[in-house]
Amino acid sequence: MNGLNFGRTSSAKEIVSSLKWATAAICTVAPMQAAVLVGLTVLEGLAPVFSIYVTQHLIDTVIQAAGRGREGIADVWPWLAAFAASLLLGYEVMYKLREPMLTRMRQRLQLDLERKRLIHASELPLTFFEESASYDKLSRSADPGRKTTDLFFYSLSTVKGAISVIGVAAIFWGVSPWLAVALVAVIVPRAIHGAKSSKKWMSFTYDQTEEQRRASYVSGLLTGRAEQKEVRVFDLSGILSGRWESLRREQRVQAMKVKKGMEISGIPWNALYWITEVTVIVVLGLWLVPQRITPGVFMSLFRGVGQMNVGASGISFGISILHKNSIDVGYVREFLQVPVDVKKRGETSFPAPLAKGIRLQGVSFAYPGRERPILRRLDLHLKPGERVALVGENGSGKSTLVKLLLGLYKPDEGTITADGVDYADINPESLHEHVSAAYQDYYKFSFTAAQSVAMRETAGAAAADEGSASLERVRAAAARGGADEFIAELPRGYDTPIGRLFDDSRELSEGQWQRIAISRTFMRDPQLLVLDEPTAALDAKAEADIYGQFMSYARDRAVLLISHRLGSARLADRIIVLQDGRIVEDGNHEQLLAAKGAYAQMWEVQSGWYR
Repeated sequence: MNGLNFGRTSSAKEIVSSLKWATAAICTVAPMQAAVLVGLTVLEGLAPVFSIYVTQHLIDTVIQAAGRGREGIADVWPWLAAFAASLLLGYEVMYKLREPMLTRMRQRLQLDLERKRLIHASELPLTFFEESASYDKLSRSADPGRKTTDLFFYSLSTVKGAISVIGVAAIFWGVSPWLAVALVAVIVPRAIHGAKSSKKWMSFTYDQTEEQRRASYVSGLLTGRAEQKEVRVFDLSGILSGRWESLRREQRVQAMKVKKGMEISGIPWNALYWITEVTVIVVLGLWLVPQRITPGVFMSLFRGVGQMNVGASGISFGISILHKNSIDVGYVREFLQVPVDVKKRGETSFPAPLAKGIRLQGVSFAYPGRERPILRRLDLHLKPGERVALVGENGSGKSTLVKLLLGLYKPDEGTITADGVDYADINPESLHEHVSAAYQDYYKFSFTAAQSVAMRETAGAAAADEGSASLERVRAAAARGGADEFIAELPRGYDTPIGRLFDDSRELSEGQWQRIAISRTFMRDPQLLVLDEPTAALDAKAEADIYGQFMSYARDRAVLLISHRLGSARLADRIIVLQDGRIVEDGNHEQLLAAKGAYAQMWEVQSGWYR
């Protein structure tokens, strides 16, 4: 695995490493908020110490001032003022100062880190998304701003608890070093247990990531719009809800088992701290009787025992939650460090117009984690002005070949060149500008009709101006793709939002969506146009019309047509039959029928459907 191998555990070294990374990110985007939060943390840590100190002197001064009239009141006023000041350092006041700073920091980090995460995801090689583990990385790296802020905040909370414990211990030390040592000593095993329990819980939680995705997937089947037809026709709701309940029940049982073990294992250390607290209070009471300590000292140290418990709980919780936060931030770091591309980015422009064409020589490709290659030492030449049809059974490698031609995958062996220029040396933006495709598994962009066709163009802004050149380009592309007629009938024409995502949008039929996707292809002027079964949702006549438009539009361009309907393949100048990752036949329709090979067998089967 590339990047950081955080897995399911996190040592002190990883916590420090993640904290350094988080601090650097915070200081870059929110330095003022970070400085204010650090200052507030110090004040919050010192607040209970100051309060205990003031309480001691206030009580003793009040007792001494009893019966002394105005003179006694004058001695009490300074400590009353100090006590009022200590209340200003209390939780409620600090909370109102801290939360706005924390919220602003979280917002800035989320904007910065989520932008980096999204950009990084879009730049990763397509093969990254072929592995199940990649979706775990994506899922675990989500919400990076909150995770980074939490790590910083809980590290400050741990520091705050430590400041309080040390300060209160210093007050105890002035009365009895042994009491101070005893109270601090019992904090250590509680903190260690908290850290170990957190590791155990986080290990369980991250082991459940895939199981949680399974349950979420089943939940999506029950609630998703696209799935409802088959769920209802095949009466799957009972089966799927039962499967969802089973997955969730198993997760709950395992979670309760882990939680129960954590709580039981912590009982001895909590009992030890409780016994120590009671013992300290008893000792203080015994010292008060012979006036070894004053009532003010007794009451302040009585409060101090409680504050030590609060501080100790803060340290224990902080250490345990820091483990979780460091793992969360570790997954963000891990994802952001997944290599975008191990090869140098090409800077050469795509040769346009093509003179010799695109050539594949000895190209082999295998998907990650699969030993058997999907393409095997394949040779292919696509010439300008030539229409080539690619046919073959499912799994023969057709779609993989398309992705290689589009530059989405890089061959494991061999080369792909355009007029002799290696794909590896061509700038990706230039490549995508001159090699385009229309897919069967197109995406439905829920924008306006104009924006969905144009995407990278300025059609969204142009739609408001019916005479704009940009909108004319969109209309021309939609006309070639067969979408102009039904778009014109929408309530607001090209400015109508399409899909079901927004209240004022209009849903389209599958065939209409497919025409939108096909029209998108005509927004560019590609040298190679790949048609990867883009008309699967259209009838045979509509498919023939669309292909005819493609052929007419791409007169001097190279066209690669993929279709299971062999009738459409007859439009091509040359038909290539792909089988098990290799080209087994190459010729026109008549030649391949005469050869009585794989193509002839497929043709015989399909033509029999219409007899």
